[in-house]
Amino acid sequence: MKVKILVVEDERTALQSLALLLEDEGYEVLQAESGEAGLALALREEPDLVLLDVRLPDVDGITVLQRLRAGHSDAAVLIMTADTTSSNAIRATQHGAFDYISKPINDDHLLVLIGRALEYRKLENEVRRLRHSSPQAATVPGMVGHSLPMQEVYKMIGRVANSDATVLLSGESGTGKELVANAIHEFSRRARFPLVKVNCAAIPENLLEAELFGHERGAFTNALARRIGRFEQAQGGTLFLDEVAELPMSLQAKLLRAVQERTVERLGSNTAIPIDCRLIAATAQDLALTVDAGRFREDLYYRLNVVSIHLPPLRNRAEDIPLLVQRFLSRSERPVSLREDALERILSHSWPGNVRELENVITRAIVLAPGGVITPDCIQISQRSYADAGTLESCIPHRDGYWKVIHRVEAHLVRSALQDAMGNKTEAARILGIQRRLLYEKMAEFGVS
Repeated sequence: MKVKILVVEDERTALQSLALLLEDEGYEVLQAESGEAGLALALREEPDLVLLDVRLPDVDGITVLQRLRAGHSDAAVLIMTADTTSSNAIRATQHGAFDYISKPINDDHLLVLIGRALEYRKLENEVRRLRHSSPQAATVPGMVGHSLPMQEVYKMIGRVANSDATVLLSGESGTGKELVANAIHEFSRRARFPLVKVNCAAIPENLLEAELFGHERGAFTNALARRIGRFEQAQGGTLFLDEVAELPMSLQAKLLRAVQERTVERLGSNTAIPIDCRLIAATAQDLALTVDAGRFREDLYYRLNVVSIHLPPLRNRAEDIPLLVQRFLSRSERPVSLREDALERILSHSWPGNVRELENVITRAIVLAPGGVITPDCIQISQRSYADAGTLESCIPHRDGYWKVIHRVEAHLVRSALQDAMGNKTEAARILGIQRRLLYEKMAEFGVS
């Protein structure tokens, strides 16, 4: 029996083109030019997959998707959209879309997505768990980007938001991990409760335990009153632990106990206090490597890494840079414009400090802009940024021994390439410049899945 695909598209030329493409691939194709017609056809014919446009003449695609799920359709759904905003992406995946594709549509990419959707249709129990949630479309301040890596981030936010699974955010400094934590909380059913944030690297070690777990009066010198810890402050909501790799080993054990038992004890007390909060952790380090180096507990790593979201560095999503620049320019208190040659200078930089560095450079350029026009001379990039690429030699721990260092570097390269390639092994091997068989061997050697 042929796989049945329903295409809902109001532009007749595009509809016929997609139908011909899919029929040539051996699929049975149903067609509809409006949301209502597509919905009726989907509920009557029960297709295996629905290719659904967002902009339709009667009802929008997100509404059609919601009504499909309310009608108990289990078809895989791919959204077609020319407006790949973070809100659209998150809403689409929250309401059960398998994926979405940007217009104009690349035929090869579409066929790959259809293949994946049909393969994973049987695994959509996790998505079905989210189908009955219909949160209001929240804005996500600061999140900008239409690139494929950012679309993957938006999809992951939509898939994990309404669960209570612990999330580990990884990525270089300045990539926006805190913004993703904000988004997960905003789109979750815990949004009406607090989002409590702790930067584990910014609080002295001797104060961090009391900050996390609280203390009773008299628990230590200067403990003049009872203090409620951050875990208790986050009751019902979300606790965000930034720079979690900086936690000292003694506190890692206590954090593990809190995560496992869902209780905390204030300093100076033996009373266990139940906690009900969703935990999100973030790190700019490769946490797996810190485990290998003996600086982070392996059992805690697995407790935190239930769902992982990797934030791409800015150099891997350069197409988002003009959008980010425009966002930062819009914050100016005076009218300001950017010359084309100034934008070219911005695009030629690798931005090792990521979005945070770009924001600082644009803020400085606005101040320096003569007559409100940003010229290349206004784009002042720190020399440290150019030097960062040459600091690797000074960071290599040569006293650990040659093969141990090589092992760590290789493991880091393999993990990073797979993250950048979003799990695509062929692409990861291409990034590394090695044969796919060698990549498989290295993945097995380093325990990378």
